[in-house]
Amino acid sequence: MKETEQDVIYKIFRLLKENALKILMAIREKEKIRWKDLQEITGIPTATFNRALSALQEIRFIKKEENFYKLTWTGKLVSDGLLLLGWRIAEEVEPVEDIIAEELLAKDIVMAIIFLLFVSLKRRGKLNIDKFEKELKNEIKIVKKIFREYEKDGYIEIKNGWVYTTDKINELDISKIFK
Repeated sequence: MKETEQDVIYKIFRLLKENALKILMAIREKEKIRWKDLQEITGIPTATFNRALSALQEIRFIKKEENFYKLTWTGKLVSDGLLLLGWRIAEEVEPVEDIIAEELLAKDIVMAIIFLLFVSLKRRGKLNIDKFEKELKNEIKIVKKIFREYEKDGYIEIKNGWVYTTDKINELDISKIFK
């Protein structure tokens, strides 16, 4: 098995396409919804809709209970994150000074990691912190790989350890980041 086939984060990233995001956010708005209503709200063709719905179930962002689709706790976390990133929000985000931007981003990411660690601890009852640290370092490689893919597509430019946006990314709405 190739390394990329084993990388869960990479699989999730590749599965989250615009159609899956539309479904995820529609379920978030309704909390509990039937297939037909969900398909009508999103307006996605049936075959495409079913593939996206299946992908969201496979990565356990949604679940089906008594003929209704609902978000799982991870689906809620992802949809909340999308809202924080600007999904359906038209206002501009104030720019942050370069000196503190990475520090703030790193702190936000650490807070999300701490939350997920405690959820995992509660469910599993234990955590091998050394193995977790090793795996987290491996996942950073995936972030860099994804950045390289976006650079190939012209959305960003990587120079001397800095990632710069191009005009092309400024025209991209948040749902298309996962395309």
